Amino acid sequence: MPSKKRYTLFVYSTLLWDEVVSQLIGRKPVTEEALLDGYKRCRIKGAFYPGLRQVGSSTVKGRVIRGLSKRDLAVIDRFEGDAYKRIRVRVRTPVHGDEEVFTYIIKEAYLEILVDQEWHETDLSVVELRRLIHEEAQG
Repeated sequence: MPSKKRYTLFVYSTLLWDEVVSQLIGRKPVTEEALLDGYKRCRIKGAFYPGLRQVGSSTVKGRVIRGLSKRDLAVIDRFEGDAYKRIRVRVRTPVHGDEEVFTYIIKEAYLEILVDQEWHETDLSVVELRRLIHEEAQG
């Protein structure tokens, strides 16, 4: 019997777009704005998406995706790739307050690919976003 347990994931990059998440999990996600303290969203050398690293006094604005299954998380794990690991963090949301959720950070072995420069959602062009969605649709 499949597990009914549901999970919440803090997202800060390409998974901010419902179109990307929908392509991955097959449905429109339930989301809420969220803040993650103690981390920084950094550019990655040669990539259009960022990585997250722990930094004392920074805050990352993102969203949480609610109601994810173990299968959904496994699909997103594959999407994130080898340079990322899923960890538990505490975020703040307007509706649910302070809560523990999952997010993805860059693995220590890959920290050298990060550039100490903030990444913003507007850094992802419409062309790159469409390409990403198309690549996921092709599987």
